[in-house]
Amino acid sequence: MKVVHFLRLKKQEFRVDPLFLASLVRKFVVGALLASVLVSVSACQTTSSGQTTNSGKKPMSGRQNDQNQDMNSGQHILLRAGQDAETEHKYDVAANAYGRLFEQRSNDPDVLANFIRTMRYSDRAPEIVRYVETKTQHLMDDVNVKFEYGKALLAAGKKSKALRVLQEVSLRRVANWKVDSAIGIAYDALGQFPNAILSYRKALEISPNNVVVMNNMAMSQAMAGALNEAIATLEEAANINRSNVHVRQNLALLYAVKGDINKARALASMDLSKIDTENNLSFYRRFEGKAYE
Repeated sequence: MKVVHFLRLKKQEFRVDPLFLASLVRKFVVGALLASVLVSVSACQTTSSGQTTNSGKKPMSGRQNDQNQDMNSGQHILLRAGQDAETEHKYDVAANAYGRLFEQRSNDPDVLANFIRTMRYSDRAPEIVRYVETKTQHLMDDVNVKFEYGKALLAAGKKSKALRVLQEVSLRRVANWKVDSAIGIAYDALGQFPNAILSYRKALEISPNNVVVMNNMAMSQAMAGALNEAIATLEEAANINRSNVHVRQNLALLYAVKGDINKARALASMDLSKIDTENNLSFYRRFEGKAYE
């Protein structure tokens, strides 16, 4: 890996080269040293178009209630199968159920939105993007469908197009933190970290103390070079929700990048086995002394 030099700024602000941090994050992802480092569009740390209840099922809108009333018994069975599988995080099963249901209800935007979401969660984003673009253009005016399509585009690596679609959604879903957060993720994917931070701040204005948004914003701050600010954001998030593993492990990573191995060890050991913690720390130590205040 290329040697990275860090500059001591006049204000003594701790800075980290974004290319260095990006390469470090990639090494963690590829090496599976952490469960999740940089949160992206995934089932565990991003939100879908609807809130979840305590059971994990999405509450039905009035439109969904009206549409579900005209389902036959077989279609109701498929819908329930999809909902139950999604609640259990069996996204392949859920996608199969929603896909079969959509074959029978090809004009139902809510079924299509469910199908797109669970296909994305099943790591089949490119497949569902192709399907939507060739088979379901007649439903693309639906805001829920368009939102899920935008997130699927991002997961499929079509970053610029995803951003355009999500920005179009934001014009129709005014003051919606989920949309602003998704736009932030799209900016992150494009390496436009200052714009990502602005989007996350907009999301936090609507949904204060949202730990998922704070986690994503902190990683953008780190990528933008503001490591102290990123650490402060994650520390605040960790205090708000002490059970969030992603926040703790990302904070451990940033402590390690800053050179505070003891703090990194303390956090990592809360969620990882002793062996995994030491494996992580041996990786962290490669970067000790490569950044300073």
